[in-house]
Amino acid sequence: MLSPGSIFFGVCFKPAAFANFYKYADLNELTNSTIELEQSISLPKDELINSPFSYFNQYYIDRIRNKDVPLHSVITDIHNSNGRLSIYELSKRNYITTRQLERYFKSHIGMSPKEYSNIVRFQKALSEIRNLTNKRSLSDIAVDCGFYDRSHLTNEIKRNTGISPSQL
Repeated sequence: MLSPGSIFFGVCFKPAAFANFYKYADLNELTNSTIELEQSISLPKDELINSPFSYFNQYYIDRIRNKDVPLHSVITDIHNSNGRLSIYELSKRNYITTRQLERYFKSHIGMSPKEYSNIVRFQKALSEIRNLTNKRSLSDIAVDCGFYDRSHLTNEIKRNTGISPSQL
């Protein structure tokens, strides 16, 4: 619970970036959790109130400059393929075993590379559906985005959003 006069800020990190700032547990243990900063790294209230975005930008840029993000090229490959590359192909392209790739994803992102790829693929399909200038059928979008068929895409939409594609 926040005490009176507290200020609450949230930060959304790009995939694998949070692992550069938090080393206490693998991120798969923290998935869907809220992490509270320790008092020792609490931030100056005045600077946050006056210019929160520029302060946070500088705060995180200063701390990530020399950090190595081991999954950067894998994440780039997933996004460039819209989540359509197999885990085997990702590991082969990035000279890493599939098991090591799984371990890196669990510890740095909090989920498996397959789960992450499915999210990227789903987001691509969702953006295609929402593109009002695009008059493509749901079946065409499903196949283009790597789903088996229209039914597979419809089930994913319902599972991820709780609504049917027509309600989007």
